[in-house]
Amino acid sequence: MNKLTFGLSAALIIAVTSGSALAQSDATMRNWVVAMKEAPRGPFKQLRWFCEDGTIHPLQPPDPCDTRGGGVEHGEWTDRTKDLRANGFYIGNVLASADLKSIVRAPGVSDLLNQILIEQFLSNIDDGWIYRKARFYRGGFQDEDEQKYASGLITGMSRKPAWTEKGYGTLRTAASLLAHGADVNSATNIRNDSMALGELDPKFLDIRYKIHSKPDADDAVAVRNYAQGVSDPDLKQRYLKLADDIKQLYSAGSISDQLNSMAAVTSSKGRLGKLLKHGAKALSRTSDPARRFEVSGKLMALLRDDLKTLMVGGQRLKALDTSLALEAVNYASATALRAKMLRATRRERLNWLEASVSAIYGAGLISDRERGELRTVFEQLRADRIPLSDYKRDLDYLGRVPGWGTQNMRFHYFKSMQKLAKIEPLAERFIQDQLRGSPLFFYSNLLDSLIKSANQTAGVGSQLFGRDVGSGFRSLNPGLARGTLYMKAPSHIGDFDSKGIYLLPETVAELPPVAGIMTAGEGNPLSHVQLLARNLGIPNVGINESLIPQLKPYDGKSVILAVSPAGSVQLSADDGSLDSVLNQASAGATAMIRPDLNKLDLNQRSFIPLSRLRASDSGRTVGPKAAKLGELRHSYPEAVAEGLAIPFGAFRALMEQPYDNSGLTVYDWMVGEYGKLAKMTPDSSARKNATESFRAKLQDWILHADPGEAFRSELRAAMEKTFGPDGSYGVFVRSDTNVEDLPGFTGAGLNLTVGNVVGFDNVIAAISKVWASPFSERAFSWRQAHMDQPEHVYPAILLLLSVPSEKSGVLVTQDIDNGNRDWISVAINEGIGGAVDGQASESLRINKKTGKVRVLAQATAPTRRVLGRSGGLQEVPVSGSDRVLKPAEAKLLIAFVNELPKRFPPIVNDKGQPAPADVEFGFLKGKLRLFQLRPFLESAKVQDSGYLKSLDKNMKGKMGQTIDMNAIPKGN
Repeated sequence: MNKLTFGLSAALIIAVTSGSALAQSDATMRNWVVAMKEAPRGPFKQLRWFCEDGTIHPLQPPDPCDTRGGGVEHGEWTDRTKDLRANGFYIGNVLASADLKSIVRAPGVSDLLNQILIEQFLSNIDDGWIYRKARFYRGGFQDEDEQKYASGLITGMSRKPAWTEKGYGTLRTAASLLAHGADVNSATNIRNDSMALGELDPKFLDIRYKIHSKPDADDAVAVRNYAQGVSDPDLKQRYLKLADDIKQLYSAGSISDQLNSMAAVTSSKGRLGKLLKHGAKALSRTSDPARRFEVSGKLMALLRDDLKTLMVGGQRLKALDTSLALEAVNYASATALRAKMLRATRRERLNWLEASVSAIYGAGLISDRERGELRTVFEQLRADRIPLSDYKRDLDYLGRVPGWGTQNMRFHYFKSMQKLAKIEPLAERFIQDQLRGSPLFFYSNLLDSLIKSANQTAGVGSQLFGRDVGSGFRSLNPGLARGTLYMKAPSHIGDFDSKGIYLLPETVAELPPVAGIMTAGEGNPLSHVQLLARNLGIPNVGINESLIPQLKPYDGKSVILAVSPAGSVQLSADDGSLDSVLNQASAGATAMIRPDLNKLDLNQRSFIPLSRLRASDSGRTVGPKAAKLGELRHSYPEAVAEGLAIPFGAFRALMEQPYDNSGLTVYDWMVGEYGKLAKMTPDSSARKNATESFRAKLQDWILHADPGEAFRSELRAAMEKTFGPDGSYGVFVRSDTNVEDLPGFTGAGLNLTVGNVVGFDNVIAAISKVWASPFSERAFSWRQAHMDQPEHVYPAILLLLSVPSEKSGVLVTQDIDNGNRDWISVAINEGIGGAVDGQASESLRINKKTGKVRVLAQATAPTRRVLGRSGGLQEVPVSGSDRVLKPAEAKLLIAFVNELPKRFPPIVNDKGQPAPADVEFGFLKGKLRLFQLRPFLESAKVQDSGYLKSLDKNMKGKMGQTIDMNAIPKGN
């Protein structure tokens, strides 16, 4: 639909919304949006003149803005629209009045722009959305103004490196969705139009599904034939236009003319102009879809690479439009190739796949670094015959590309999309629709055919409700679980179902116990919650956006998620066929928390400098954080900051205070309550309610308990001696219990850390919070199911001097996917506390012998944490670099991992066998800093599961065979 020119000038937004922004429920605001769809004026109440001096005037001659610096005519928002915008829902957008300068100045991500684009998407797919009736509001359309401002916005963005580099994909999407004078016929527009018609006319759904899942040139004929039976003249015209658009998409068109025109505005002797002319000639001389596919993709990549060489904004806008036109050629060529795919050899398919990467990069969905990594993989696949093990390894790596594209889209749009989805559920389709209309659509289908065949040859594979899927799943944690499938996570921790299998948008830091996890984002396999899930055998897989619609029929139903150690994935309906397997699995041993109570020393109540602690003190006076950091400080004094430990005994002393007027100490009261709960029926609602009531009372008491003046006086003196004068430093106040990093149980991230606390009084307040954190709803629920003596939970506290890390992360001293000790697994982000909370991290494998670095995922977290000047942590934008860990820093990690066994006591699992280390680290001015070390623990129950092993049994003896790359893959 045409873009409306209703709205308010930026200068007036604050004035008109002040006093009207009332907190409203999401349900109420959703109802407002529904009403706007049927309102004759949509989100507006009347037309007005909006002048540059900030004044608003009725629509009557003469033009009141002539003497006020100019102005625009458009609609004034209703009070409901103002309230929605004041609550962060930027609807009713008018580019002529929007704060476009703030978008241009944004660091490659703008919530305002995102919502403008998603609103345009909603207008396209939902018959005008909130403008449905307002389209006929006389005087409401000022197309020339909107096109002028859209052109100015895109041109302004294209001059900024933030938008031409990290924000290139969004810049290009803006050129696609915002009418700016260019007629860009894209596959995405066709998908949107067919979706809108399908919503209006249920009889059209079959053709709509065909256009969305298996599009081809014949769709134009199908739509035109369907139109002949439509009686509504307006609707019939829309069908005929859709048929014409499809026909134009698949025709050779005038792309050569457009390329020559683009070449003419560049330097005639420059690289870009010459290559554009060469590409125009190549496309004009061939109808071969493979050649057209390759050339169009390379030209898309060229335009992205050379955009910065165009010095004039108008040239850059023309380049974006040319790129979109090339994408239409690429899409049409891909459709023709897909018809030939079943007869294509592995080599032909890999050639198409490699050509696809250029188009995907040119569309802004992957970075130049990721493109470089893929070139290396394709080089490894050049031979005529390749060992199956190498072939499958490389295909699995190529299978990461859809995840990269998805994560790129989530980096830019996810928060804005989820925001608008609260008032319009259709907004959740935005990312999925953009991906399905992109070059990733063909890439994913092509790769899927190769992976399915390779898996069949290797005797492994993944299944989604009985259907084989190739690249749709990626194993993060192995495990076996039965549970209710939930497509959405609740907003409150207490509302999670511990027997649920949840689809999550990304790795969630504050996740309570669940049966299984599916992560729609790239996921961070080294975050605290992932390490905990891996330790407890909770299955977790990454899932491509393209598969998510297939989950919807099973939402709220019982399903079984099985993830094998080798990476096979099965998600199936729970039809009872695996009852015996699941019953046997549930009867097996689970990870139990059994601290060594004989070792425990609760009489030590004085504060202990980190320099006096060693690994052997873990579980005696302090927990593993302080003890192992003390050991690290002894071996690596330059890498570990100063610290001071508050031992278990200090908390035990706190619990000796009286509880209300009961005549009992708090400790005795707690022991008694645990005894009462143990006598209640397991899993009963009565026991659940009583447990939660007790837990909340205990946490609240600890949170507000006074440790006493003697405690404060001694601590003040110890802190001054260790750190210096009060107020001159900050500390991280870290929980360090006796029930974590035990043989068989990691407990990663369950308890609280308060970051960069400045000032003694603030430290005292933080200590109370950290002491209480093991009894929070989340920590309590994870721990209690695995502990038979719950009264013996003792939190020590580590006060660690704040370090302003420029980047930080987690490493494991093996490849976590296959256990290979020649490789290091690393997840890292810019700023403080990187990777541990589930941020979308740079995920790497580093070879200890060669130094080779393999990129599994780039960091796409939009912000980083830095130390606040007066305390706390602040969120600031990331630098935008596509590389977090530098080569010199990778060398330092290799050196550390290689010398760790020589300088640190043995790290073992629950069977006393050597275990890999899980290390939290950072870098400051190129120097390695160390923050924590624990064993990397995997679930023995999962590793011993006969059923999960059976998913991989067919692999035995098959991985050594060679694959003929010039043969047609079997089975597809």
